[in-house]
Amino acid sequence: MKNSRYVSGVKNTAIALAVAQSFSIGTSFAQSVDGNDSSVEVIEVRGIRASLSQSLAKKKNSDEVLDSIIAEDIGKFPDTNVAESLQRIPGVSIDRAGGEGAQVTVRGFGPSFNSVLVEGRRLATDTAGRNFRFDLLGAELIGGADVYKSAPSHLQAGGIGSTIDLQLQRPLSIGEEKTVLSTRAVYEDNSGDVAPQFFGLYSNTFDDNKMGALVSLSYQKRKSAQDAVTSGPFVGPEVNEEQASVLFADGEGNGAGRYIHQQQIRYARQFQDRERLGLTGVFQYQLSDTALLTMDGLFSQFDISNQTTHNFMFNERATYNNAITDENNVLVAWDQIGRPFQAAVEDNRVSQVWQVGANLEWDISDSLIATVDLSYSEAEDDSAGDDFFFVVAGPEAVQRYDNTQGLDAPLFTNYEFELATSDLNGDGQINSLDRVVGDQITAPDPNDTYSWFGTREGQGSSDEILELRTDFEWYLDKGVLENVTFGAYYADQEKSRSDARTPGGGNGINNAYLQGQIPLPAELFTLRNNDNFLDGINLNAPSQYLAYDPEEVIAYLESDAALAQRDLLNNLPIGTSAIRLGLDPSNPRADGGVGFNAIDVPRNAFVIGEKTMAAYANAKLTGEVADMGLTVNVGFRYTKTETTSEAFAEPFATIFPDPTRPDVLLSTRLPAQFIKQTEDYDEFLPSVAARLNVTDEWVLRASYSKSLTRPNLADLNPGINTAPELRLSDLTGSSGNPDLDPFVSDNIDLSIEYYFNEASAVSVGFFRKDVSAFIAQQEQREAITLPAGNRLDEVTEDRSNIEGDTIFLNINRPRNLNSTVVDGIEISFQHVFDNLPGLLQHIGVSANLTYVNSDDEVGNELIDAAVALPGLSDSQNFVLYYDDSTIEARLAYNNRDRFFSGRQGPEPIFTEDFDQLDARVAWNVSEKYQVFLEATNLTNSFVKRSGRFESRFGGIEDPGARYVIGARAIF
Repeated sequence: MKNSRYVSGVKNTAIALAVAQSFSIGTSFAQSVDGNDSSVEVIEVRGIRASLSQSLAKKKNSDEVLDSIIAEDIGKFPDTNVAESLQRIPGVSIDRAGGEGAQVTVRGFGPSFNSVLVEGRRLATDTAGRNFRFDLLGAELIGGADVYKSAPSHLQAGGIGSTIDLQLQRPLSIGEEKTVLSTRAVYEDNSGDVAPQFFGLYSNTFDDNKMGALVSLSYQKRKSAQDAVTSGPFVGPEVNEEQASVLFADGEGNGAGRYIHQQQIRYARQFQDRERLGLTGVFQYQLSDTALLTMDGLFSQFDISNQTTHNFMFNERATYNNAITDENNVLVAWDQIGRPFQAAVEDNRVSQVWQVGANLEWDISDSLIATVDLSYSEAEDDSAGDDFFFVVAGPEAVQRYDNTQGLDAPLFTNYEFELATSDLNGDGQINSLDRVVGDQITAPDPNDTYSWFGTREGQGSSDEILELRTDFEWYLDKGVLENVTFGAYYADQEKSRSDARTPGGGNGINNAYLQGQIPLPAELFTLRNNDNFLDGINLNAPSQYLAYDPEEVIAYLESDAALAQRDLLNNLPIGTSAIRLGLDPSNPRADGGVGFNAIDVPRNAFVIGEKTMAAYANAKLTGEVADMGLTVNVGFRYTKTETTSEAFAEPFATIFPDPTRPDVLLSTRLPAQFIKQTEDYDEFLPSVAARLNVTDEWVLRASYSKSLTRPNLADLNPGINTAPELRLSDLTGSSGNPDLDPFVSDNIDLSIEYYFNEASAVSVGFFRKDVSAFIAQQEQREAITLPAGNRLDEVTEDRSNIEGDTIFLNINRPRNLNSTVVDGIEISFQHVFDNLPGLLQHIGVSANLTYVNSDDEVGNELIDAAVALPGLSDSQNFVLYYDDSTIEARLAYNNRDRFFSGRQGPEPIFTEDFDQLDARVAWNVSEKYQVFLEATNLTNSFVKRSGRFESRFGGIEDPGARYVIGARAIF
């Protein structure tokens, strides 16, 4: 773990060691309440059809609204990624990263609304929020997954959308000595690279099957590439009549008003290396006929290195002209004077997650079962200060942005020019708008490239979770009262974030080389072709880009020769640049910066502690109504949460104008000041679930529950963050809100299910979620008063947000706002055609449709304090499979409709319809050996994003197709 004086470390060492010695978790109570006892049932599932049949049986017999996925064999989940398999469940959609499933949305509720458990326990995550990233775990490590869409009282509270419980493989369930080995070669269509993947598992039982041990290892590597055109942020300057007459071509435009445009447009090529190592270990011991001890541990290390090069255009509004707007006041074309930029970005993720614990299930008597569970989990992303964002620039050019050509992405081109000495445009002035445009610049020139901006940056995170749970199941058999379950739960979590970056702003390092002052040696750059950039998309991308190593550029800029050149160009005494960059040991910088090295940024760090205590009880009633079997569960859960938020604030000391950029304000800060705030809240969460077995085939369900989702821990951060440089046209900042209450939802589920054989069923379900205290980002104007000597009086360009010693910023905070209602319908169908002759009897289908609706769906309007659910969308899934025990084949299609995916200020961003086709074919050479082929994204679908209107381009990405050939053996 990286040490930081701003981020606290591990909690109580004695507790952590005690848990670690127990070596992890075991049977979850979510399973025991479905009827398990302490004896171990040996289950063997083989093939696609068997897996679907077992999942269907589990759904039918559940007392809750539940969908499940069961591994097709030991170490053989339906897809190579857990999230990819979960999207086959009705109501589940996924978000991908690098072409791989990473997070899930259930019934329109995004990742932070879904509680993900491993064996009934929360797993620490490497994110700043509560959202779980499924790409941390190899699918081979998972034996099954249950998706609870209702909220029974025995489940820990946290998931309004769903609770997803992942189960590990267990030795006593396997019941014999087993060895599983599989290997894959993965071909990435975009990069043309092949990478290896490996999985191994060994399980055995001892002492007459009273004792068992299992170990598994999963190793995966990928080398992928992705092309993208991205844009943003969207800005909306107010234009008066005089400005409009200059801005628009031939006086065309909509007069004075607010006009929207992208501040940047970027053509990017990304290369990504992924390496994931997963380990599990499980030990089980049947202590007696009535007691089962399960201990297990899980470890995952996931390293990602993203290296991206950008050709991009940054908009400088002061030099706009020849602009064209549409009827929605979106600027769709303009000219400007600017520099062609070439960026090199490196974004790393170095994650480690582990979990240990112990579970004891004890049949105290014939009627009373007790379960005690203790677990500890820790996650860390040690990437603070390890990333790059580096920009070099060519000479000034006339730049043309054009989104009027009917292409799939805007076009931007650069032209040589000369400023005229006469009033060419007839506006009565001689300025930068009077220019003679020359030839197009078709490629960047390594011999004419200058420094512009450079920073090392990156955030790290850590997460620690200690959980203790006791559950009791008491079989009464008193008339209609079959059993009572009750228990208690305690959790202690601490999540922290660290931030490190090159000092910036004021006389910071970033500012030291702005304005392209230092010419860079040509040998630092390589001119490369943009071959096949977004092949298949209608666009006109830059044909070439500059590739370079930021470390080499930094080494040059920190050299004596570059420092002396900077002094000369700025008419500074020799040695001044070395002092400003902290490279003169005799004159250290006040902030501790040395060159471009990253230093801690206290105001971007936080530590959030959360303690949760809960108790629950549930009564299960069974009987008959008109010869129909009726099961009713009535229960409640009481939960109390205490939070502690700690952060550092660095108030402004001075704010003053940049002498060369009228729109930019620079600043200095006062020393860091510690902030701490505590809050608590409690909730009573009732639940009622009824299942009516009308016949052996027909099942009716109805349930009501109250559930909650706690605020993202990062949203409780009390500190205010602003960019190192403020812009008069965009005076904004962001902050958390320690006073946030949880989301609370009243949930109703109704469904009818028809099971017409062991592998065939059709069901229709209706759900409704009424969410109160909805948390949304809201921007409000807030006053920040600076101390004496603040230099605000030097700002003359625009003083509309400055009054004396006070500057007004639009601060974006999460706030509890109004309520919202989400309702929807889920339709699913599964069937195997075993009544057909010949080969046709081995064909099966599985299909589902989900339709969701909200009172607060985002349309073509600005978002201020809107209650809007990112990820709310309809979805459709269809799977066609063939399974005759020798040949297994599956074709899976999924589609997700357009959805609101986020916002940039008040402007909404949407992800357009996306569909994907995946395939798998396997040949079981014998009972022991299998060879297979897999393909992901066969249709080579692109991810597209847009704003409120079609002319508001958001972005387009090409995740590419992926192909796998592999072999598997089981002994």
